[in-house]
Amino acid sequence: MFRAIGIGLISIIALSACDMAASDAQPAPGSMQTNVDISPIAAGLTGQSYSVSEELFGYFLPYDDVSIGPIQLASISLAMDWEVEAYMKGEADSWPPIGLRFEDISSPAGVGELGNTYYEVTYQVLPDVFRISDEGMAFVGQHELLGEVRFEGQWQTDQIRQMMNGDASSSSALTGDMKIGDVIFAGVTFQGWLGD
Repeated sequence: MFRAIGIGLISIIALSACDMAASDAQPAPGSMQTNVDISPIAAGLTGQSYSVSEELFGYFLPYDDVSIGPIQLASISLAMDWEVEAYMKGEADSWPPIGLRFEDISSPAGVGELGNTYYEVTYQVLPDVFRISDEGMAFVGQHELLGEVRFEGQWQTDQIRQMMNGDASSSSALTGDMKIGDVIFAGVTFQGWLGD
């Protein structure tokens, strides 16, 4: 009887350990996980603020591997001025100025018209609070699968101007720290791209 109870107890402990391991998301190899203190990332950020003196829109593509398992950050997008204005006025069917696109690289893939690889399973994260200024951007959002997503970064002004002039060499238009769930990605560099 004691043996049966012991085996049952060991089984329960083993199953609990499996559940804990499954919920403890680990970054993919090459991810920039560090022991950075997360408290400064978008600390105290409230509301929604957009104040820039120059035109600023486009896509920011991470050079670094920002991923949790097979789910990888593909881009941060920034809306055009008129789209931001519509959103800040509360117009129907308008979108927040910032959007994050993640791809599940374990899902089926295809090749787009421009020869780019795309994945069938994607996730969008729209921040609840954000600040976009001449210095940089910060945001906080929630996703049912990824958990809390935080970012705070600074524009590289000369690179941003090159980007807005259509110069493909804007290789480090944005740099910053990101938190996805419990994983920190420090010093992530983003290439600026206006899109097609």
